Amino acid sequence: MVLNELLNDDALDPKKLFDDKEYVTMIIGREGFNKNQNDSADVIETLLSKDVTRKECEDIFLKLKSLKAHQLLIDTLKTAKNDSQKAKLCAACWECGLDFTDHFIFFAEMVCGNDFALAMEALTVVENMEGTISESELTKGMEIAQNAKSKNTSIIEFLIANIKQRIS
Repeated sequence: MVLNELLNDDALDPKKLFDDKEYVTMIIGREGFNKNQNDSADVIETLLSKDVTRKECEDIFLKLKSLKAHQLLIDTLKTAKNDSQKAKLCAACWECGLDFTDHFIFFAEMVCGNDFALAMEALTVVENMEGTISESELTKGMEIAQNAKSKNTSIIEFLIANIKQRIS
């Protein structure tokens, strides 16, 4: 039956492939990827599928950690089209147990956005950063937080408290 649908030009509507209500479509540019990067991209694409179970997510997080997929997660976050996808990817960042200290400002900016779920997930990534963040980065993060126009003031207050704790 599936084969018949693939062979039937009228069965597949290409417009639906980019409809967020029909499919989760994430295009990850793979030009020049090695096998490890391709494996990471496959795992991330699976994570963003609508029908992924919690057990599958846990397996994905373990795989992302073993593949050390920091940069691909960051690159995918930068190209994600909607806040729902970004929130899922941010959750993967902290749930896979990788340390994103080198991307402190990137996540601090997301904490200061208006989407509640994304801000919470980004804050959790910041809270789980284990490395040392330079004073200049912390100062910049504080400025971003203090100048934020987000309606999520309590989340931003947690970011400010986290930064203050790191400064002292």
